[in-house]
Formats: sequence, structure tokens, C-alpha cells
Amino acid sequence: MPQKATRTISQSDDDEDEVLSQYSKAPDSDDRELELYAKAVAEFKVSWQKQKQEKERRFLKSAQAELDDLMNRKRGELDEIMGQMDDIYQDFLSRYTAIEDRKREVLVQIAEKQKILLAISVKKHQEAVEHVQNLEEGQREGIRLVAQSCQDMQGMIDAFMKV
Repeated sequence: MPQKATRTISQSDDDEDEVLSQYSKAPDSDDRELELYAKAVAEFKVSWQKQKQEKERRFLKSAQAELDDLMNRKRGELDEIMGQMDDIYQDFLSRYTAIEDRKREVLVQIAEKQKILLAISVKKHQEAVEHVQNLEEGQREGIRLVAQSCQDMQGMIDAFMKV
């Protein structure tokens, strides 16, 4: 847009130069009018340039303010999203920690139960071994008694046979 304005200025400058060159051929009184006209045109150009620069400055200031406002809103949105992500992550960590604690608790209970089970198994095995030993001793004693009875019986048979 500023380029179009610059072209318009240069075209109007050319037109004004033509007008001024036509009037420069006029008599002295016309020269003064032309000088006044030229000064007025020059002042108008300066004024118009200043207005143009002021408009551009206001536009840039407005655009910068709008851009800053947009950036601040986006930064706020980003901070909010990051806060939400942090909350979600903290919730995840809390749940994960609770699950891990529960798993650890269950594993500790399993280990304790295994120790108890191992102790019971050892005790039952020892009782079974003792019971088997007692049975074997009872069988040996029974066999010894049967053998003794057989010998006694044989002795009685021999004694009755001698009689």
C-alpha cells in the first residue's frame, strides 16, 4: 500500500512540475504566485508525508499491540495446557506409585506366606520322617516279637517233642 501512495506522489509531482513550468513563463507577478503555490505544494507534501508516517506509525503500533495481545493470550493458553499436562502427569505418578506400593505389599505378603508354608512343609516333613521311623521301629519290634514268639514256639514244640 505505501508503494501505491509513493507512485501517486511521484505522478502528482510530475503534474505539478508541468504546471510550474507553464507558469514560470508568466510575468513577475505570476512568479510570486507560483512561488507561493510551490511553497504551498511543498508544505502540503511535507504535511502529507508526516501524516503518512504518522498513519504508518499508528498502524505499526496497533499491529504490535495486537500481536503482543495475541502472544500473551497464546502464552496464557500454553501455560494453562502445561499446567493441565503437569496435573495429569502428577495424577499418573500418584496412581502408578499407589499401584506399585500395592504390588510390593502383595509380594511381601506372598513372601511371608511362602516362609510360613516352607516352615510348615519342613515341620510336616520332619513329622512324616519321625512317623515313618516310628513305624519302622514298630515293625522291627513287631518282627522281633514275632521272631521271639516263633523261637519260643519252636522251643515249646521242641520241649513237647522231647517229652
